Amino acid sequence: MAKILLVEPDYQNKFPPIGLMKIATFHRNRGDIVEFYKGEAPYVKVSQADRVYITSLFTFYYDITLKCIRHYQKYVHNENIFVGGIAATILTSEFEKDTGIKNILRGQLTNSRVLGYNEEVNIDCLPLDYDILDDVSYVYQTSNSYFIYTSRGCKRGCEFCAVPTLEPEFFTTNNVIQQVKQVDEIYGQKRNMLIMDNNTLFSEELDSIVNDILSLGFTGEKNYISPNPFSIMIKKIKRRKKLIISHNKQLDDTVNYLNSFYAILKNKGNISKKYFELIECINNSDTVWQVIKENEKELTAIIEKYRSKPKVVRYIDFNQGIDARLINNENCTLLAKLPIRPFRLAYDKIGDTKKFFNATKIAIKKNICHFSSYMLYNFEDRPTELWTRLNNAITLYNNSTKKLSAFSFPMKYAPIDEKDREYIGKYWNKKYLSAVNIILNVTKGVVAKELDFFYEAYGNNKNEYLQILTMPDEFIRFRHFFRDNGLLNFWRDLYNALTKRERKKLLKILCEIKSDRMKLSKHYSQNIDKILPLYAINKSQFDRGEITAKSIIFKIKENKKENSFIELPSQNYPINSLLSGDVKRKRNIGITRGQ
Repeated sequence: MAKILLVEPDYQNKFPPIGLMKIATFHRNRGDIVEFYKGEAPYVKVSQADRVYITSLFTFYYDITLKCIRHYQKYVHNENIFVGGIAATILTSEFEKDTGIKNILRGQLTNSRVLGYNEEVNIDCLPLDYDILDDVSYVYQTSNSYFIYTSRGCKRGCEFCAVPTLEPEFFTTNNVIQQVKQVDEIYGQKRNMLIMDNNTLFSEELDSIVNDILSLGFTGEKNYISPNPFSIMIKKIKRRKKLIISHNKQLDDTVNYLNSFYAILKNKGNISKKYFELIECINNSDTVWQVIKENEKELTAIIEKYRSKPKVVRYIDFNQGIDARLINNENCTLLAKLPIRPFRLAYDKIGDTKKFFNATKIAIKKNICHFSSYMLYNFEDRPTELWTRLNNAITLYNNSTKKLSAFSFPMKYAPIDEKDREYIGKYWNKKYLSAVNIILNVTKGVVAKELDFFYEAYGNNKNEYLQILTMPDEFIRFRHFFRDNGLLNFWRDLYNALTKRERKKLLKILCEIKSDRMKLSKHYSQNIDKILPLYAINKSQFDRGEITAKSIIFKIKENKKENSFIELPSQNYPINSLLSGDVKRKRNIGITRGQ
């Protein structure tokens, strides 16, 4: 019996580590003790491990992942450390060079022999072990979902995509029913299903896939009742005890749930005398688990009787997106049978406009009403093309005769082998990329279909859009504040006074000050010298009463040389509302669309 430590570096991510969840199942089947840790575990925990598996995600998390690996190398010999995942597959030689570890696992783990075992187990096909997620306090937003594959790979081979490296062959793996039932039997039913395929529509078994999903109850009707939470908790504790792993956190969670449920009953006036007695006994006992186990049936029955049991719809999410170029009436008729929310389509370049429009219109005709459009930018597109695609999508959604829920999701391109996010596309620049990021931060990365907000945030046309991207960052963040105090219009007057050549020079300066703020104080031309001080203003100076809009305008108009109102701000800005209260897939392209 070996002790296995599964590790995910301490980066932020929405999805749980699916690869580690499969490895956990493999080792549990061997009778090993498995534990999961997020980040750098303390020596006491690491020293007990016979093997350490460290996963990796995006290549721009390389430094975080490398730091994590080196931490475990302090206590575990290299031959007992295995590194896998997306970044490890793409940057294999870099990881080998920087860590000295030879056990770098590339691609899908289809044969356990690569781990040094004699048996040949296809680990990639094993069910997920959801129990490891309870080992950590980190909360994955999607952890209460089925993670399903009906196919692997993609036939496209897009230049910006990592899938050809990660999953070079396309093939159908439709065993949806088996995957779901395996989860249900051990962990209880999940409400929603995330299908992680890279391009489902290439499968010749789409009809079978859809019918299998429908047979599992994903029909669009309100037919799902969540399992009894207490029963799920008890089964979890029993599994953890059987696996000889800590269950203290799970026991605390169970007691907290029982007390909160009692509070709900009390507020509703549905006080069960027996339940009250049991709660009192549990809260005052030194052997809490023994009391709960002895009264499990009674507690389960009482909770089942009084708990809320609304029937809800179960949703499907093809998280990597559905290929708009392959959509037609036939396959969309099949997809429309499923409660897909949202219906994700990529609109990565202007040349795809006709196909994107066609796919969206077909879907709308099939009564699909929830849309999300992925939009790649900073690749081979021009900055104005992002505005055009956003405008096209929003106009399309708003011209529909049906009521739609829709948003766009711009996704910044970075080469699949880059170790950071600093890449700048051929037609882009630092200032424009920074400005787009500031606007997107306000709405958590999405662009809603409401026209008024879009035109307010991104401009009524391409010229206004480029002007907004050129604004001081603080003016973009706090648009209404600087509009109301007159500085935004003052900036526009100064900007409009610039010659075409001066505007190009200004943009070059603004890109340079991202790394060298002292360039703000240099002399350029009379017009540029007037506008530059506005790029050094920090809203906090107004909040502290140190400067006023009137004093700034006066000094600039009078061509005053002293810049007493200027404060070179730090780069760590708070993100406030872009529109004064109107609105209060990090990814390597192609690896994971749905972030």
